Amino acid sequence: MLILAIDTTTSVCSVALAKDDRLLGEISTDLPRTHSQRLMPMVETLFAETATKPEDLELLAVTRGPGSFTGLRIGIATVKGMGLALDLPVTGLSTLQVLAHNFSQGLVCPVLNARLAQVYTALYRTGSGPVPEIIIPEQAIAIDDLLTELKVYQEPIWFCGDGVDLVIPNAVRELAAPLRAPLHLNGPRAAALADLARLAPSNSADGLTPLYLRDSQAEIQLRQREKNEA
Repeated sequence: MLILAIDTTTSVCSVALAKDDRLLGEISTDLPRTHSQRLMPMVETLFAETATKPEDLELLAVTRGPGSFTGLRIGIATVKGMGLALDLPVTGLSTLQVLAHNFSQGLVCPVLNARLAQVYTALYRTGSGPVPEIIIPEQAIAIDDLLTELKVYQEPIWFCGDGVDLVIPNAVRELAAPLRAPLHLNGPRAAALADLARLAPSNSADGLTPLYLRDSQAEIQLRQREKNEA
């Protein structure tokens, strides 16, 4: 099965092609240009470098959130468009689960900057099966509240994601054994998404929806203004 995997939910833009149990190619960037500018050129480069074409695809995979509202919409819109045009099944997976899948063993706590003094996070155990096992469900939570939940674990916990710098300073004081992910494991990788997609159920492209975990900051501010005016 030839899978195209796309992740645009953070500042990292990552695309990968995998066939069966082989990674054919992966391109990832963390650059100031917007995902809308660089995503399709990266996909086209990947097809050219791997001597494949869109018509060869059998499955599309995308991270559906949480993450940047604009970024995840770009990825989902792109995969939806390709899925409908090529009549392909689509798999949408959690950004947090994909981050955890970078690790082969132990507890992993992905943290993404959710603004408003919160992070998007969950806790997973890896190595006990082919996919990360959910220990603490996905949520948007204040950092202090997250660390309170994690204090019961006395084993090492890997932290990864673009919220690491927000969490680690307090984690080293509050937790038994917090570990910062190395550079190559810290961000989302489309290769990890492709690997998970092989085992996940798929659906039609028109059923793909984003996973936000909470309202956008603009929506929160609008409700506050309406409340103040009332």
